[in-house]
Amino acid sequence: MYSLFKKKNAMPLMITGCIVAIINFLNNFTNLTALSFRIKHNIIDDWWRGQLVIKTDAIPTVINSYVENVGINGSWVQDFDFARDYGQYSTPWVYPLGPYGKRTAGAFVPSEDAPFPWPTSWKWVDNECSVDIMTYEGICHVLKRHNIRHILFYGDSLTNSHYTSFVNMLSSKHFEETGTFKKGNNGVLTCPLQNDDVPFSIQIMHQRDRGGNAFPNSPRLIYGLENETQKFFQDAREDRLLGVFNIGAHYHNWTHYTEDMDTMIGLLSEVNRSQDLYFFRSTSPGHKNCITYGRNFDWKRGTRLRPLTNYSEYESGTRYDWNKFDEYNNYTKHLLLQRKLMGLQPLIHYFNIWNMTALRSDAHTDCLHFTSPGPVDWWNHLLYTYLKRMVVHDTDQRSPTISV
Repeated sequence: MYSLFKKKNAMPLMITGCIVAIINFLNNFTNLTALSFRIKHNIIDDWWRGQLVIKTDAIPTVINSYVENVGINGSWVQDFDFARDYGQYSTPWVYPLGPYGKRTAGAFVPSEDAPFPWPTSWKWVDNECSVDIMTYEGICHVLKRHNIRHILFYGDSLTNSHYTSFVNMLSSKHFEETGTFKKGNNGVLTCPLQNDDVPFSIQIMHQRDRGGNAFPNSPRLIYGLENETQKFFQDAREDRLLGVFNIGAHYHNWTHYTEDMDTMIGLLSEVNRSQDLYFFRSTSPGHKNCITYGRNFDWKRGTRLRPLTNYSEYESGTRYDWNKFDEYNNYTKHLLLQRKLMGLQPLIHYFNIWNMTALRSDAHTDCLHFTSPGPVDWWNHLLYTYLKRMVVHDTDQRSPTISV
C-alpha cells in the first residue's frame, strides 16, 4: 500500500472519517481562517460550506456538502481486477494514441505478471471517504440530475489530457466528436432517458487558453475567453453548464499567475450564469527525473514502475518552475475559500487532484504529462464523485465504490 504522508512540520490529520470530520469542523469553525493557512492540502479548510444550498430558476438544486475532502489522503494499491473492469478504454478510442504513443505504451503485450499495463493497475483507496468510479451509466445519471447539458474544459495541455480522458472513458459508442477548431475540440455525449424516446444530449467542449508563457523566457500571453468558448456559453442559454478550469503550468511569475486568476474570476463573473457549476482543477505536479527507461526499452513488456511510497519522496525539479505549482494551488484554494465565505459570485469549487497525482511518478509520457489510460482517469473519478455528492437526496447506486 502506498500511503500519502503530510509534509514535514504540517499538522497531522486527525480526522478518521467523514462524520467525525464534519463534527470537528463545526466545533472549530471560528478558527477556520488561521487553520487553513497552517495546513497544506488538508481536508479541514475545504469543509467550510456545511449545507449551503444554491437555487436557480428551473434548475435542480445543488447542495455543497463536504465534497472537497476526497482524494486528499489515501493510498495507491495495485489491483489488476480493477484494471480489467475499469482501467481500460473501450475500442475504438475517441482520441486514439498518436505515433509516439503507439510505438511506446501502445505496443504493450499482456503477460502473466502484467495482464494489463502497469500504469492502469493502480487503484486509489481514500482514507477518509469513498471514491465513486465514473461509468457511462453513472455520469449520465448525475448529469441528468443536475440538468447539465454543456460541459467545458478550459485550460492548457493538462486540461486537454483531462478532457480526452473524460471522453475516452465514455467511449466512441456514446460520444461523437462534432468539430475541431484552433486549440479546441467539441462533441456530443448521448445519454438515454428512462421511459422517454428522446435522448439526453450533453455538448462537451475543450479549448486551450492563451494565458501565461509556455517557457520561462517566452513572451507573456494574455488570458481571456476565446471566441469559441464565449459562443459555447451563449449556446447554453438557460441550461446548466459544468465548467472545469485551470491555469498554472504555463506560469513562471507569481504576479502573472495572481493577475490571471483575477482575470479568470472576472470573466466568469461577467458571463453572469449563476445556475452553472464551476470547478478549478489544481495544477498536477511534474516529477523530476521520472523517465527511467532508455531508447532500447522493451515497450512490448511495458513498465514495472510503482507509485511513490509517500510524499517525502516527491521531487518536482526547478527546470520549468514546476516547484511553483504547489504554491499556486494553495493560493488558489484559499482565494476561492475566502470568496465562498464572503458569498462572492461566481462560486468556484476547488478540485484537488494534486495529492493523489504527486505519487504517480510511475506513469509519465514525459515528466509532466501522463500515460493514457492512467492517473488522469482518476481526476474524472474524483470529478464524478464531487458531482454525485452535490446532487440533493441522490441514493442512486449506479457506480461502484472504492471503500477504505
